[in-house]
Amino acid sequence: MLRNVADIDLISSKDVFEAAEKGDLVAKQIFDYTGHLLGQKLADYVHFSSPEAIILFGGLTKSGHWIMDPIREAMEENLMPIWKGKIPVSGSILKDSDAAILGASSLVFSSSAPSFTKTNAGSEIT
Repeated sequence: MLRNVADIDLISSKDVFEAAEKGDLVAKQIFDYTGHLLGQKLADYVHFSSPEAIILFGGLTKSGHWIMDPIREAMEENLMPIWKGKIPVSGSILKDSDAAILGASSLVFSSSAPSFTKTNAGSEIT
């Protein structure tokens, strides 16, 4: 199916998803390869950031198990033993536009929130 597309530059992730749903081997290999790369990089991210969970959003995550299964498998394969089986990876239930706005607003909130520093006289708000 995907092999028959004349101009590969016009293939979208939706096209790949639809082809995978119809059993196209090339489409499945695309998801496996992409998920493997993302899973490796997410494992790297876990090692230096210690997240409680990883929530992905965007068009690619709408492909469901086609992309999420290879991501989870590759991430688990590349995690240090201390992290194996402890970091859930899921797709967001928010609309993409809502997720982007909430993420940006959380950055503004965290950068403007007061921080407390220890002084000889006790705590001080800075």
